Amino acid sequence: MVNKSKILSDLSKMAVDAMSTFSSVRKEVEVIASLRVNKIIKKMNLVKRDEFENLKKLVQKLLLENNKLKKKAPSVKKKTNITKKKRSKIKK
Repeated sequence: MVNKSKILSDLSKMAVDAMSTFSSVRKEVEVIASLRVNKIIKKMNLVKRDEFENLKKLVQKLLLENNKLKKKAPSVKKKTNITKKKRSKIKK
């Protein structure tokens, strides 16, 4: 009986040790994988999220301004056409 409980105790201890070893190996593999991914990302020269978001906001703002200017453009074109006609009359 003592032998069985000692064997079970030893098996239990081995299982706990194996689990902690596997846990340590898993953490080590995660660290190595993370480092390799970060190294690849740095080589790819990717943009950071906050820089991307700032640029996105700037582009949206510029698009809105561009659309406003396009709406004003027909009236500006009419004025320039009128002045071109006047100039051509004057030159003749």
